Amino acid sequence: MTSPVPTSSPEARTAMALHKPLTTGVVTVMLLAALSACGSGSGSGSGSDTDSGSSSSATAGSGSGSAKLPSAKTLRDVQEFITGAGLPCDNLTEDESAKGTPSEGFLGPADEDDTGAEKGEIDAWAIEKSGFCGETRSDLGGWIIYLPSDMKAFQENYRKKVRDTSADEGWRDQMARGKFFFGADFVVDPTNYQASKTLLQAGLLLENCDPAFKAPDGYRTQDAQASGCLLTSYLPDALDQ
Repeated sequence: MTSPVPTSSPEARTAMALHKPLTTGVVTVMLLAALSACGSGSGSGSGSDTDSGSSSSATAGSGSGSAKLPSAKTLRDVQEFITGAGLPCDNLTEDESAKGTPSEGFLGPADEDDTGAEKGEIDAWAIEKSGFCGETRSDLGGWIIYLPSDMKAFQENYRKKVRDTSADEGWRDQMARGKFFFGADFVVDPTNYQASKTLLQAGLLLENCDPAFKAPDGYRTQDAQASGCLLTSYLPDALDQ
């Protein structure tokens, strides 16, 4: 199993090799005017996956003024959310080696073959269930889906990674822009970062842990569950960095 680390640098790919195996297109979509439903508000994911159910909204974030984030309790629910936003999310699988999945894999629940270090990494991210849909070789890429058992733990571990001055460059590069797209109880890690602006339009937010970050006017922000971090709809353009 590999850690859900940034894939944009050689250093990050080297980091992924510690575990066993677990671009940009123009997106034109029409999004629904609002995401309606009711959710739990707990900010934690469910551990079971079913073929039924639908996306809803739940309160997330610790700050006053926290808005509702989309909620999806199962991998199927998240798949429906992504396709509902107008993005391809076919061939949903939990198999890290399935055709079209990222070559470096993705982090999943622990199993008997994991080492103590691997299990420690899994525990730090609090990943209860994970899957993938889409196609890494397509213009839009694909989507790694995580259902954390503890959303705060996931966000705190991300903050720790990006603020660790001894970490590989791939992590530190993510501090000023975010990497993961957060719902109330699920996380999406895209293989095509820029194409994922559509996910922000659909209501997901990025975790930004840069102490100097200030979103431009017109963008949404709210407190993350990780201390000192924000959730925001602002996605910096790569050309501006």
